[in-house]
Amino acid sequence: MVASYPGSVWNGDTDNRDMSLAQRKAPNWADWRRLVEEMAASQTKIDSNSVGTDATAIDSVGAVATKTGLTVTEKGNGAVHKTVFTLDEVELVSTDGSTAGTDGAWGTQPLYTFPVGHINILGAHTVFPLAGIEAVTGGGVGFSDTADIGIGVGTVAAANSTEWGLSTTEENIVAEMDVDLTSKTSDAIESAANGTAATYDGSTSAALARLNFRTLADDDHGVTADVLRVSGTITIVWSNLGDD
Repeated sequence: MVASYPGSVWNGDTDNRDMSLAQRKAPNWADWRRLVEEMAASQTKIDSNSVGTDATAIDSVGAVATKTGLTVTEKGNGAVHKTVFTLDEVELVSTDGSTAGTDGAWGTQPLYTFPVGHINILGAHTVFPLAGIEAVTGGGVGFSDTADIGIGVGTVAAANSTEWGLSTTEENIVAEMDVDLTSKTSDAIESAANGTAATYDGSTSAALARLNFRTLADDDHGVTADVLRVSGTITIVWSNLGDD
């Protein structure tokens, strides 16, 4: 006998047992076997969902960007998803601003393309461990060894701007965190959470989640391109409300 889950719910009856008849309520070996199978089916379902995707969620998850060091785990169902990104020294190339003294250096890396439709982001969280962010070159040629960097997650890529730090759609999924480098690496655990739900119109062009950064002062970066290595976890909880 094979337990069916979740298509049916066992009412306690077997071929030898009838819960409605007092004289046939006592369990025998077949009942115990069925009970074990039911428990095993439930445990298997729970274990599978803790590390992967419910079957009903597969049709509506997004597409992960191809990038060395970037992996994703999808959890949830057809209504609410939890997308967990793990970054292991993911590299973001820096570009210095076009006008010295007024433009910060910046970089961006696409993480995820949501399914086409109106995407409601219910919340997001980011954590980068101590020394989880590192400038590769440093020395003031690229990044300064003690650079201050704003890093966050947004729906639009960071680009050349007279702004110091990120702004508006560059950080609308997870707000900018102020990361301070010491000897080219971040000197503290950096984390941020966004619990304010917002809807993005991806009905014409699918909405994206991008990891963005921008320096906070002119002396944080020289004129030469550098690389910022990022390790940590980004979690986004979201729903697809439907397409036009």
